[in-house]
Parts: sequence; structure tokens; C-alpha cells
Amino acid sequence: MVVLVGIMCYVLLCSSIIILSAIAISLYQQEESPQKKKDPYSYLFEVYDE
Repeated sequence: MVVLVGIMCYVLLCSSIIILSAIAISLYQQEESPQKKKDPYSYLFEVYDE
């Protein structure tokens, strides 16, 4: 019985972490402004100087 409760707690813990991270990711994607912000490190990835 103790093993069954431990497995259930482990499943609950993993699922809650996945759910909370999914909520945080979806909120971050919604807050993105329509204007593209200039990334301060974008010059590191500019290969062809466009």
C-alpha cells in the first residue's frame, strides 16, 4: 500500500510540474508585443549583415 501511495504522489508531482510549466509558457507567449524587440545579442547571430 505504501508503494502505491508513493507512486501516486510521484505521478501527481510530475503532472503538477508539467501543468505549471505549460501555464507559464503560454502566458509568456501571450505577452509578446506586436513590435519585435531588438535583442541585445542579435549581432552575434547576424552572419550576412542583412
